[in-house]
Amino acid sequence: MKRKIDAVLLQWAEDPRAQPLLIRGARRVGKTYALKKLGREHFGTENFAYCDFQTDLQNLTQIFEDSRTVEEVVEALELFLHQAIEPQKTLIAFDEVQLCEKALNFLRFFAESEYRVIATGSQLGLTLKSRSLPFPSGITHLYLRPLDFEEFLWAMDEELLAAGIRKAVARRKKFTAHEDALDLYRRYVVVGGMPRAVEAYRENRSLRDARTVQAEIAETYAADIALYAPPNETVRVQQVWSSIPRQIARETTGKFKYADVVSGGRKQQFQNPLAWLKAAELVLINEQTNETSAPLVARDDGSFFKVYLLDTGLLFYRMNLDGELLLDAQKRNALNPRFRGALAENYIMQSLVANGLQPFYWVPKSGSTAEIEFVLQNQAAQVIPIEVKSGSRVSSTSFQSYLRKSMAPFGVRLSEKNIGEDGGIISLPLYAAFCVDENFLMGGVPNVYER
Repeated sequence: MKRKIDAVLLQWAEDPRAQPLLIRGARRVGKTYALKKLGREHFGTENFAYCDFQTDLQNLTQIFEDSRTVEEVVEALELFLHQAIEPQKTLIAFDEVQLCEKALNFLRFFAESEYRVIATGSQLGLTLKSRSLPFPSGITHLYLRPLDFEEFLWAMDEELLAAGIRKAVARRKKFTAHEDALDLYRRYVVVGGMPRAVEAYRENRSLRDARTVQAEIAETYAADIALYAPPNETVRVQQVWSSIPRQIARETTGKFKYADVVSGGRKQQFQNPLAWLKAAELVLINEQTNETSAPLVARDDGSFFKVYLLDTGLLFYRMNLDGELLLDAQKRNALNPRFRGALAENYIMQSLVANGLQPFYWVPKSGSTAEIEFVLQNQAAQVIPIEVKSGSRVSSTSFQSYLRKSMAPFGVRLSEKNIGEDGGIISLPLYAAFCVDENFLMGGVPNVYER
């Protein structure tokens, strides 16, 4: 499947002065696939020196234990891989490099050499906290997340539809294939963006096949918690992980509550377990702000926040519902509105983070129940509010009030309504969330993706 990271990796590969590259992200988001695709298609199999620390940890660790210079490491790798390694010509790849602290640290020495080096790392946020060696400098970090909706469309052979959405948003014109795009959006919410789940769905258009993969991924994450979480925190990490779906879909508020992890739970009990899940990149944190002008800052140093899962498909799976419920109009309307809203919010959070944006959610300083699901600050220090509606009913007094208070150049409303603009509010369909990037925040026009 084509991913947006492919173009970034190709640009890096074609720059002879590029620093070593470290691809970061949660497990199962496609880091290894992207790395291998670059190595084999751009450098060629004969010039791709692939090292997998998961399968060859002992041998590769020994190489870095015994070597002191770049040349010594390269010579040892040549013998281990039975392959010549040439400066600039060969791509040296370290997969799951976080498993060997010395190898991760050694990336800084490659930064001063002529060798091309790329690495992947899962759970690096956890690794960094327990390191005895300094984290390497002189390297470039690149984050990979689950497929966004645009990449999902590409995987479904709907490239023309994806391009059409971008053009319609830029022109503020109603999208003629609106209903088709909404149907695909709902399928994405159920399938999500984990590459193997998308691949399973693409083959037979079977939600059941995608669900089978989601079950396996969920089990993998649960096993990771049992294996990697601090022994004295494992149970609490599992409790936080189990509580997230019901906290997202809570009737009153989506704000994360420690007391809802277990009855009477407190911050001092579950703050570190939640931080573990964040460091493992299994959850996304949306902090609350009371600000209506830049710079946006978290309320009370981040004490109030919402927690979302890294992937909307995994959220839907963990809700234990049949995906067909969301695809059938009558059954969909019978679902709890808060539940449908929670799915939409998780999807939007996932989309914004994939575009490198840092959202907050807003509530006023007073005791009002008003809330704006997402507010973002652009590089011109303007604050842009984003309201999310899971259906087509879009009236909201709190959104209008925030627009007045913040003097925002425009607001964005994401719903099931078609594209439009009225009174400073840009109406976008939920499926067009991938268009909301920094360029859009600066002027309301999305970047045109270069393929």
